[in-house]
Amino acid sequence: MAAALAGFAAPAAFAQWSVGAPGTRGAPAGKHRYVMLVFANPIPGREVDFNDWYSNTHMGDLVQLEGWMGAQRFRIVTNVSPRPTAAGYGHGYLILWDLEETEANIALARMTAAIAGGKSRLGAAFNYTPGAGANGTFEAMGPRITRPDGKGPTLPKPSDNKTPRPNRYILMDFASALPGKDAEFDKNANQRMQSVLAVRGWMAAQRFRLADTPGRAPSPKPKYLTVWETEGISAQAVHDALLEALKNGSVKSNPAADESGAEAVYWEPITPYVTKADFVR
Repeated sequence: MAAALAGFAAPAAFAQWSVGAPGTRGAPAGKHRYVMLVFANPIPGREVDFNDWYSNTHMGDLVQLEGWMGAQRFRIVTNVSPRPTAAGYGHGYLILWDLEETEANIALARMTAAIAGGKSRLGAAFNYTPGAGANGTFEAMGPRITRPDGKGPTLPKPSDNKTPRPNRYILMDFASALPGKDAEFDKNANQRMQSVLAVRGWMAAQRFRLADTPGRAPSPKPKYLTVWETEGISAQAVHDALLEALKNGSVKSNPAADESGAEAVYWEPITPYVTKADFVR
């Protein structure tokens, strides 16, 4: 696996895209908001074809479906040290699909039908081998939360021709609660969100839990997910700011979290957030 991911470690690009849809990302009345995650690797030697198909064909094939609101692709960041967790580094690419429906399976069934019918075209460079990828559908537990000080993403003044804007990254932070500790985990996670969002470069976050999808294969990911949005000169700089906050006590770990199965990994955006409108203009 290390050899397969070697190509993803090089800092070949800057994470200049914004992250996700704007606003609180809440669902309309009577519906729920979900995010479907797909972690994948290309067939060895086919990375260019893989990325071309994913960004220019597959994203458009699915965001045209009812309830499929938008999507964005990311590439793993492997050179943060120390790594937040040992787990979570098996795949080089991630896509986040935003869904809105009364039940997750209704939206997912539309994807299944589109693939079976040929509306959603398969990618020759995508590794469809069973077990080669990972996925999971998570339901939003609340709105997207931004910094308590009201600070938004950094954009230099138009007259400033020397300062580049920071790079953008997300931290996919998966964890389960210790047995019998879900209520405590939830309370601590909400409190911790506020303290983390006071740290330099930590801009927004939204919490999710595994969705109920009866009849579909269970996700290998832990039960809870926080998607953190960050900015900085590098993912390392963002991570260092969090480590400093943990060291000085302004941010505390969640004592009700089961650290044995946790996954916390940084990713950089490699496409903008796209919606149906991007494919019908």
